[in-house]
Amino acid sequence: MPDLSKTEAGWYCFKALPKKEHIAAILLSKVDGVEALCPRISFFKQTKRGKVRFIESLFPGYVFIKADLVQFYRIIRSTQGIRDVVAFGDRIPMMPEVFIDDLRRRVGEDSTKELPEPVIEAGQDVVITDGPFKDIQALVTGGLDGRQRVALLLDFLGRQMEVSVPVTDVVPEHREPKTEVWES
Repeated sequence: MPDLSKTEAGWYCFKALPKKEHIAAILLSKVDGVEALCPRISFFKQTKRGKVRFIESLFPGYVFIKADLVQFYRIIRSTQGIRDVVAFGDRIPMMPEVFIDDLRRRVGEDSTKELPEPVIEAGQDVVITDGPFKDIQALVTGGLDGRQRVALLLDFLGRQMEVSVPVTDVVPEHREPKTEVWES
């Protein structure tokens, strides 16, 4: 058990069971004197069942909890889904209030941030994220067809080839703008 005598009331990071972070946060929010935050992201992903909405923790395996640890540590630790406070030896770091405020502002009232679906257009550089061409950069040459596939031009084994992959298997490539240096 970490040394709680050196702590003060504030925000702390607790380790949680994977996929149980939000349950722990809900349970702890019902305790007077304890505040919990489990920011999550919501996104759509193509599966064998079709397009499915997923909601996952933004920080898998962690929950942010505001409390006086001297008073509430045992209650927090006995909450379903909570493992223990994040500590470095006997030192328990406190989270800066400004970090939590910024996080809350970014994820919104219900602590869930909706991620927009990426827009893939002809002429755009992309990276393939799944399948036999995983991690290869390509150029979009054609839009979506009836099977939700997109046409790509890629360099493979020293030659250019056109392939068709599911649109869910590509992400836009975000490169830094190129800066050219002119020498005279």
